[in-house]
Amino acid sequence: MPTYEYECDACGAREEHFQSITEPPKQVCSACGKSALKRVISPAAFVLKGGGWYKDGYASSKSSAKSGTESTSSSSTEKPAGKGTDSGGKKE
Repeated sequence: MPTYEYECDACGAREEHFQSITEPPKQVCSACGKSALKRVISPAAFVLKGGGWYKDGYASSKSSAKSGTESTSSSSTEKPAGKGTDSGGKKE
């Protein structure tokens, strides 16, 4: 269930309520008892910090190879110049 944050227009008190999405908004302040509660938009309850959570669980092996030294990863995939096939796919 989502957590909704409310602020009272009468006394300024803030409170949180666990409510179903289909449940109507709260209206009565628990601090002063007046019907002056308004739902406020609050920031997210979590923050993603560091090098990135995606690197641990969802990075492809290709992108993780880039984090190593460039000379080892690029030398194994390069072909020597002047040998092999040209752009037309024919042997020289």
